[in-house]
Amino acid sequence: MECRHEANEGDQRVQALARSAQNWTLSGKKRLDNMSIEGYIPPYLDKSALRALLLEALNNAPQLGTVETYHARFDHLERGLSVDDVIHGLEREWEFDRKPDFNKDEWQWKYRIATESIDGDAIVIVIAVDTANRSFEVVTRWK
Repeated sequence: MECRHEANEGDQRVQALARSAQNWTLSGKKRLDNMSIEGYIPPYLDKSALRALLLEALNNAPQLGTVETYHARFDHLERGLSVDDVIHGLEREWEFDRKPDFNKDEWQWKYRIATESIDGDAIVIVIAVDTANRSFEVVTRWK
């Protein structure tokens, strides 16, 4: 019986370790599990706070990979907007196109940003922001 108890205790430790490791990033930083937080909707970021988060995330983009969803990057090629247009638009001065929306399914704020492409055309970029992990993803973009 004693051996069985030790095996179960060991199994429980391994399972607990595996659960805790699920939220670690490749850089070794622990990520917040947004899906386990219910009830409290954090306030959306104002323009200056969002700008600071975007610039920080863009500076870290080479380590993190692409900042666009598959939809944003490939589903509307007829719009003639590239990743460079998106980065240009987010790095320059911009305004909110409308008040941010909270997405309860993903537990994050969605922002619509009115800005310009490299060519100076007016564009809107829709981003989903993970404030806890200081990251964002481009959901879509249009002219």
